[in-house]
Parts: sequence; C-alpha cells; structure tokens
Amino acid sequence: MHIVLHDYSGHPFQVQLSRELARRGHRVRHQYCSSYTTGKGAVQRLRDDPEGFSVEPICMASEFARYSPLRRVFQEFRYGVSLARRLRSSPPQVVVMCNIPLLAHAVAAVVMRLSKVTMVFWQQDVYSDAIGTAARDRLGPRVGGALAWIADRVECLVARSSVRIVAISEDFLDVLRRWRVPLEFVTIIPNWAALPEMPVRPRNNDWARAHDLVGRKVVLYSGTLGLKHDPRIFLELANALCERQPDARVVVISEGQGRDLLEVEKDRLQLRNLILLDYQQYSSLPDALASADVLVTVLEPDAGRYSVPSKVLNYLCAARPVLGIMPAENEAADTLLTSGAGVVVSPQDRGKAVARLLDLLGASDQRAEMGAAGRRYAEEMFDIATIAARFESVLREAVEPDRNSSLVASRASRS
Repeated sequence: MHIVLHDYSGHPFQVQLSRELARRGHRVRHQYCSSYTTGKGAVQRLRDDPEGFSVEPICMASEFARYSPLRRVFQEFRYGVSLARRLRSSPPQVVVMCNIPLLAHAVAAVVMRLSKVTMVFWQQDVYSDAIGTAARDRLGPRVGGALAWIADRVECLVARSSVRIVAISEDFLDVLRRWRVPLEFVTIIPNWAALPEMPVRPRNNDWARAHDLVGRKVVLYSGTLGLKHDPRIFLELANALCERQPDARVVVISEGQGRDLLEVEKDRLQLRNLILLDYQQYSSLPDALASADVLVTVLEPDAGRYSVPSKVLNYLCAARPVLGIMPAENEAADTLLTSGAGVVVSPQDRGKAVARLLDLLGASDQRAEMGAAGRRYAEEMFDIATIAARFESVLREAVEPDRNSSLVASRASRS
C-alpha cells in the first residue's frame, strides 16, 4: 500500500509506526508540522531506514500561534489547505490523520472526501471537549456554549468523513456513538512508546552531569504545559523541597506559556532549585529521564476523561517511578496503578501531592520496585510488530471498496 501517516506533532511512536509499516513492505510517507514547538521523535531519515520510508515536514510561514486565537484560526485554515493540496498532488491509497488541530483537520477532511482519498482518523483526543471547556470558562455559558457546539459539530464532521477510526481508549466510544459513527468501523489501539529508542540508562550519565544533577535528588517533568496542565504545581513542589531537601532539584523541560509563567514565578519566589529547560534533543531523552529519582505528570480535572498523556509511556520505559497528579479516572492513571509503576494523586489535593513526593524520595526500595514494574509493563505491551500488524489490518480494510461502500450505506441510514 501507499500510505501517508500525518502526525502533526511529530511524536516518537507515530514515526516508529511509519517505519515499521515500511519494513512490512509498504510505501510510507510520514508527514509532520515542523513549525509546531513540542518534543519530537526521530523525524528524519536514518541510516538503516527501509527504502519505502520517507519523511515530509510541512512548514508554516511562522511558528504555530498556540495561544493567539485569531492567528491560530488563520494558521489552521492555511495548514489544512496546504495539507490537502499535498495529498491531492500525490494521493496515497490511504492517509492516516493524527493530532491535527481541529480546523485544519476539518478542511483537509472535506477536500479528501471530495477527492475520494481514503482517510483513517487516528483519534488521540476529543479536541472539541477541550475547546468547549476553555470557551465556557473564558467567555461564559452563552458565547462559550455556542463555540463549544460549533467545535463539536466540526469534530463530528471529521469523524464521519473517515472510513475507519482508530481510537486510543474505549472512553472515546461514548462520544463517537453520540456522533452516530458506526462502532463496527472503530478499532481501539492504545498508545505506546518507542521502546527500542528508550533504553534504561544509568542515573549518572552525561546529561545529568551537564546539568549538575548527579548526587542530588531529582524530580523531573518533560512535555507540554498547555491548557490541560497547571504549571503552578511545580512551584509548590520546588518550594516544599527548598525547605526539606535543599540540594534537591525540580527539573521542567518544556516551552510555551506554562514555561513562561514558571520563569516569572521562579524569579519572584527565588526558587533556585527549579531548573527550567527547553525541549531536548530526542536522542538525549533517555538520559534526561534516567537522571530523575521521580518523574511527574500533571493533568487538570476537566481534561481527565479524553486526554491520555503519552509522556507517561516514555516514563515507563525509563524504569523510574511516576507521580501522577491527575484525575483517577484517566486511562494513564489506571496504567500507573495497575502496572505498579507509580502513585496517583488528585490535582485538587496539592498538599497530598507534595506529601507523596516526599514519601517517594525517602523510599529508595519502593522507587526501584515501581521503576522495574513500569519497564516490565512497557516490554510486555509496546511490541511494535504486534501493534503494526493491527494497524495494517485496519488500513487493508479501509482500502477495500466493498467495505467502504458498506460504511457509506451505514452513514446514509444514520443521517
């Protein structure tokens, strides 16, 4: 098959899937947005890559305006048009769409449907839910509610324009059912981490030495700090450690609005133990995670149901314990608890979060047990050959004309 896998974010496990599909004999073009600032995987040709694998970055005229609504709408529209043009100029048999901003995805989806390009929606989040929550909080129930309804209808259009949907969690089935998407065309494939690219590294490594972390207790976070995350928790953790363990360090690897807030508050509160770093090279991520005694993930209550933070999956590979400051009903929280890889605390109970962190820092045996449990889980669940075989089955079904015609008939009967 000729496959395009478009992962807007450029995350590690998506490009790992593209490589594995190419190793299975398919021609795979992996696309991503090079203007979007976030931690990225190995989004370039490597020496041992299969012949059928290629990488195609798509660049905006300027950096993605994550926090400017008007500029963002304009950029998303232009990105959707640009993506649609590329796909039409060299149409694949099937395109997999992942992590694309909602308006850009909708524009591309409409063009792809009119051009009869088979599209699979790899659903990583319910963006309309997050947009609706933010709109109601900022603009009130009337205006915010109207924007929430529009976002919901747009995302419904995206889902119903897709021949198949791969959802990362069964929690998404309720909203897909509400959008009247036939569930027989939905496959659940949980996210994973690129295990071969995330070896267990020693605590004392080049990255740790370069940042003066050897011989200290280290609490580390690596990832986005957006609307779904409250960065102030790191101020509280750093302040608590200042008083109880002055040599300890809280390391936050991120960029954007949340990181900017931490920069300001760090200076105001004189938190010298709070270390703020830009996104690191992907090749250095195993050493960065290995430098920590405890890895932290955060998620706000309103984002708990549909957002499944993939950073937790990298954390499991690193064989380090995880403190999840997140809603207990979140799927990542369930993974931490069932695997034994960490502890979960409500984001609304900051005092308990601080207490659990201090408990972990004082219990080296427990940290070792949790880290080992997380790595065992990763080795059992993140086999890329098995995962790629499931995706390959979905893609083969998507390009079969008789199966597609049955989906069209099903859509018509539900409209």
